[in-house]
Amino acid sequence: MYCVSYKFTLLSNNSETRRQFIEVWAGLTAFFRESCGALGSRLHYADDGHFYAYAQWPSLSVKQAAEELVPTDAFGVLRMKWAELCGPSEVLWEGEVVADMLV
Repeated sequence: MYCVSYKFTLLSNNSETRRQFIEVWAGLTAFFRESCGALGSRLHYADDGHFYAYAQWPSLSVKQAAEELVPTDAFGVLRMKWAELCGPSEVLWEGEVVADMLV
Protein backbone atom coordinates (compact mmCIF):
# COMPACT_ATOMS: atom_id res chain seq x y z
CA MET A 1 0.00 0.00 0.00
CA TYR A 2 1.21 3.52 -0.85
CA CYS A 3 0.20 6.62 1.17
CA VAL A 4 0.48 10.37 0.70
CA SER A 5 0.06 12.94 3.48
CA TYR A 6 -1.10 16.50 2.73
CA LYS A 7 -1.50 19.86 4.46
CA PHE A 8 -4.24 22.22 3.25
CA THR A 9 -4.57 25.92 4.04
CA LEU A 10 -7.96 27.52 3.40
CA LEU A 11 -8.10 30.98 1.86
CA SER A 12 -10.77 31.96 4.40
CA ASN A 13 -10.95 29.94 7.59
CA ASN A 14 -14.56 30.24 8.74
CA SER A 15 -17.14 27.55 9.46
CA GLU A 16 -18.88 27.85 6.06
CA THR A 17 -15.61 27.60 4.13
CA ARG A 18 -14.56 24.60 6.23
CA ARG A 19 -17.93 22.90 5.55
CA GLN A 20 -17.61 23.51 1.80
CA PHE A 21 -14.00 22.29 1.81
CA ILE A 22 -15.02 19.04 3.50
CA GLU A 23 -17.74 18.48 0.89
CA VAL A 24 -15.33 19.10 -2.00
CA TRP A 25 -12.67 16.91 -0.40
CA ALA A 26 -15.24 14.11 -0.04
CA GLY A 27 -16.25 14.45 -3.70
CA LEU A 28 -12.66 14.34 -4.91
CA THR A 29 -11.93 11.35 -2.68
CA ALA A 30 -14.97 9.53 -4.11
CA PHE A 31 -13.78 10.26 -7.67
CA PHE A 32 -10.30 8.84 -7.00
CA ARG A 33 -11.76 5.81 -5.24
CA GLU A 34 -14.39 5.04 -7.90
CA SER A 35 -12.48 6.02 -11.06
CA CYS A 36 -8.82 5.52 -10.23
CA GLY A 37 -8.57 2.63 -7.78
CA ALA A 38 -7.64 4.69 -4.72
CA LEU A 39 -8.41 3.13 -1.35
CA GLY A 40 -9.72 6.38 0.15
CA SER A 41 -8.43 9.02 2.51
CA ARG A 42 -8.92 10.56 5.93
CA LEU A 43 -9.22 14.27 6.67
CA HIS A 44 -8.29 15.94 9.96
CA TYR A 45 -8.69 19.50 11.22
CA ALA A 46 -5.94 20.63 13.58
CA ASP A 47 -5.71 23.29 16.27
CA ASP A 48 -3.36 25.25 14.01
CA GLY A 49 -6.27 25.98 11.63
CA HIS A 50 -5.09 23.68 8.83
CA PHE A 51 -6.58 20.54 7.38
CA TYR A 52 -4.37 17.47 7.13
CA ALA A 53 -5.16 14.35 5.14
CA TYR A 54 -3.64 11.16 3.96
CA ALA A 55 -4.68 9.14 0.96
CA GLN A 56 -4.11 5.44 0.48
CA TRP A 57 -3.43 3.69 -2.82
CA PRO A 58 -2.88 -0.01 -3.56
CA SER A 59 0.53 0.91 -5.02
CA LEU A 60 2.58 3.80 -6.35
CA SER A 61 1.86 2.66 -9.90
CA VAL A 62 -1.93 2.95 -9.34
CA LYS A 63 -1.43 6.48 -7.96
CA GLN A 64 0.73 7.45 -10.93
CA ALA A 65 -1.82 6.04 -13.39
CA ALA A 66 -4.50 8.23 -11.76
CA GLU A 67 -2.42 11.30 -12.58
CA GLU A 68 -2.79 10.45 -16.29
CA LEU A 69 -6.57 9.96 -16.21
CA VAL A 70 -8.64 12.46 -18.17
CA PRO A 71 -10.90 14.19 -15.60
CA THR A 72 -14.67 14.18 -15.92
CA ASP A 73 -16.69 17.40 -16.05
CA ALA A 74 -17.86 16.74 -12.47
CA PHE A 75 -14.24 16.42 -11.36
CA GLY A 76 -13.44 19.74 -13.06
CA VAL A 77 -16.24 21.47 -11.17
CA LEU A 78 -14.90 20.10 -7.88
CA ARG A 79 -11.35 21.24 -8.71
CA MET A 80 -12.60 24.75 -9.54
CA LYS A 81 -14.47 24.93 -6.22
CA TRP A 82 -11.33 23.63 -4.49
CA ALA A 83 -9.32 26.50 -6.00
CA GLU A 84 -11.85 28.99 -4.61
CA LEU A 85 -11.49 27.55 -1.10
CA CYS A 86 -7.90 26.40 -0.70
CA GLY A 87 -4.39 27.61 -1.37
CA PRO A 88 -1.77 25.26 -2.83
CA SER A 89 -1.68 21.82 -1.22
CA GLU A 90 1.52 20.76 0.49
CA VAL A 91 2.69 17.15 0.35
CA LEU A 92 4.19 16.39 3.76
CA TRP A 93 5.41 12.89 2.97
CA GLU A 94 4.66 9.87 0.85
CA GLY A 95 5.76 6.28 0.82
CA GLU A 96 5.05 2.58 1.15
CA VAL A 97 3.31 1.23 4.26
CA VAL A 98 5.72 -0.91 6.26
CA ALA A 99 3.41 -1.68 9.22
CA ASP A 100 -0.35 -1.22 9.46
CA MET A 101 -2.02 -1.21 12.88
CA LEU A 102 -5.35 0.44 11.87
CA VAL A 103 -8.43 -1.68 12.33
